[in-house]
This record gives sequence, structure tokens and C-alpha cells, in this order.
Amino acid sequence: MRYRFRCEYLGSAFYGWQEQNEAGKTKFVTVQSSLEEAFSIALRAPVRIVGSGRTDTGVHARGQCCHFDYEGELDPQKTVRSINGLTKRLIRIRDLQRCADDFNARYDALMRYYQYTIFTRPVALMRDFGWECGSMHLDLDAMEREAAAFLGEHDFIDFCIPRNDGKSTLCTLSEFRLERQNDWSVVFHIKGNRFLHRQVRAMVGTLFDVGRGRLPEGSVNQIFAKQFKGERTWAPPQGLVLHDVIYRDY
Repeated sequence: MRYRFRCEYLGSAFYGWQEQNEAGKTKFVTVQSSLEEAFSIALRAPVRIVGSGRTDTGVHARGQCCHFDYEGELDPQKTVRSINGLTKRLIRIRDLQRCADDFNARYDALMRYYQYTIFTRPVALMRDFGWECGSMHLDLDAMEREAAAFLGEHDFIDFCIPRNDGKSTLCTLSEFRLERQNDWSVVFHIKGNRFLHRQVRAMVGTLFDVGRGRLPEGSVNQIFAKQFKGERTWAPPQGLVLHDVIYRDY
């Protein structure tokens, strides 16, 4: 039988989402490996967790969706309590339920929704959950106008880690909105059907360069057209949160 659940986690505590092994070295602690260990203890059987997508080292999540197979009935409430008691307050799961046997957390996702936070003044309490840019002035209006260039379907090969696996790098973004929370905190709301490795961080870093005047408006379209030459900024991981994954029935 197949089950699914939502989870949130503190990305700075893990070496990304995906379980990793390196020859001759200790296994890295990842979100996936931590969940699999907790479920295997709670259910007393090996459990393989499949997530909706991978998050990088340092990237947080509020609404990651996962599925797993387990041959037997389980008590969702009891299992949730057990898992949350085993994950050292670094991971929390919720909404555990039976689902169709052909449900796939990754391939059935219609939309991924990320948020990225920038602080435009020095902060202490929230610095692990946003990009602290000190007292730098950013032209937020220019950043908002430039963000519109990402909307629609584009080849994001130049906004991700280089890849040569032959897989498509086309993505469709339906939202890229800037929200001014106050006079020192800005949140980008970004929705798309799929995202490539470090794509959001590359996009936000480019907008940051436009906002501080290092790059002119129109740079995003130049990059898409492969007419851009020069260095660009990559936004750090701690400002990024996988906020939600959207499905037809969950």
C-alpha cells in the first residue's frame, strides 16, 4: 500500500534532500536518509521515501511532499507522532494518509511554489532564513520589472548548474512576484511546473545584480538569448524555502 505525507525541515541541518554515499566515506546526513531511518524504526521495516524534488544543502522546506510503500495498515496519527519524535525537531511531518497505489510525489506534481527572502538591513534573529544584504540599497521596482521576464516557458539552461544528461531544461513559470513585507524584508514568490538544480538561486541572484545596479534591466532576456557575457551572483541557499507542491487532489 502507498502512503503520502507533507514535511517541513530546517535545511541548514542537512546535506540536501537526496540520500548520498561516497566511496570510502561516511554517509552524509540528508533529509531523505533521516526520514527513511525514522520510518524504518517506527514501522520496523525498511522504508524508501520518494520526495517531490530535491533541495540543495541549506535550503528549507515547509511543504515538501513524499510517498512511500508499506505492506500493512498503519495508524496515521500514531505514526506522525513517532516520526516527529525521532527527527530531533529538525523535520516535522503532517497529513499522512493512504493514497492511490500509482500516486507519485514527483511526477504527479502540477506546480512547485518557492519563496525567497532578502533582508535589506543587518539582522540577527532571522539571518538563517534569508539573505542578509546589510544596508545595501536595492532598486526593488527594477527587480520587480525584471522578474517578469522569467514568466512563461523558457530554456533555463543558463540559470542552473551545467548539465549534460540530455534531459530537457525547459520550465514554465506562472508567477514571479515580489512582496515588500516591510521596509527591510522582501519575499519573492515563485511558481513553476519544474525547477532545475539551483535555478531559483540563479534567478534571484540576477535580480539582485539588477537591483544594486551591477546589471542593467533587460539582462534576463540577454541571458536567455545567449547574448550576455560577464559574472553573475548566485543567491545563498538559506533564503530559499520550498513552500508548497501542488497536486490535483492533495
